[in-house]
Amino acid sequence: MRLAGYLNRTAAVAALMLAAATGSRAAECGVDVGFSRPPAVRGGWLRRRLVREADLQRYGLRLEPGWESADPSLPLVVLIHGFNSSAPRNAALLGDARCRGYPCGGFSYPNDQPLSPSAALLSAELKAFAAAFPQRRLALVTHSMGGLVARACLETPELDPGNVDRLIMVAPPTHGAQLARIAVATDVWEHWVSRNEGDCWTRMHDSFVDGLGEAGGDLCPESPFLKQLNARSRNTKVDYTLLLGNAASLRDDQMNWLIGTARAARLAVSDDQAAQIRAVESVLIDLDELVDGRGDGIVSVERGRLEGVPDTLVLPFGHLSVSADGDDAAACDVRRIICERLGS
Repeated sequence: MRLAGYLNRTAAVAALMLAAATGSRAAECGVDVGFSRPPAVRGGWLRRRLVREADLQRYGLRLEPGWESADPSLPLVVLIHGFNSSAPRNAALLGDARCRGYPCGGFSYPNDQPLSPSAALLSAELKAFAAAFPQRRLALVTHSMGGLVARACLETPELDPGNVDRLIMVAPPTHGAQLARIAVATDVWEHWVSRNEGDCWTRMHDSFVDGLGEAGGDLCPESPFLKQLNARSRNTKVDYTLLLGNAASLRDDQMNWLIGTARAARLAVSDDQAAQIRAVESVLIDLDELVDGRGDGIVSVERGRLEGVPDTLVLPFGHLSVSADGDDAAACDVRRIICERLGS
């Protein structure tokens, strides 16, 4: 029975990685640089038919009550969430900043659409804020994919709003994440598994409003979006901080066992089957995201690094736990460091 359990788990992992490997080319998509419609409504014809202007009111810059009464010398701190998430879900990242009197807000965007229109929407919102409050400076705190949206805004000259002085990125997939190749599974989780409210139509409608999986293509390693973004220079008017986690759940010996199992299976089957298993094996070998000491469970340390950012710290946090509310020691350290950088 124990052996059967191991084999079942191995088969599940192998199937997942095989789907990732065989679906990678189909998932990748190009950079969306020109908009025939407002940035938040880009997408296929089905999405354009189903999504209405009222649906898009949920997106944009939202400031917390009382922000205008805060010390005007303090920057407004704007939180930008990641893939299949929202600003409220990541609100704990700004917990210490709120306690110290920083005015805070959040930027929400369709978390599953291509990243270029999300960056354009961020730009439009920050430019509008700059026009209304020209003296107020901003700091952006991002989680995961939010860091890419922020960089695409700040590092594209025509999108740069000019009022951001600091960018603090927590766990950004700078060079992509292998798990992005199964992004459709996370969309199913967001709207159908982990969600309790809403009937069938509401859940399907909300999944269209969020996007149709294009963000997953942009997050794949070597995607056209990432190649173009990472070829740009850092914004010299912005101070960057990069916080990366290395508290993934698998040990080296466990990953080696999975790789060894795939290799043994490949040697025991026909050439046609071996080619498929070899694809699984190659993905497992390049899956540092899941290995303790090398990744945070979603993003590997090496894929998270960004050239030109000397203020880079590697800390023992997990990708999801770092933004959760609670007393997790590593998450508390991250909140403390965010406050330190805001005040420096």
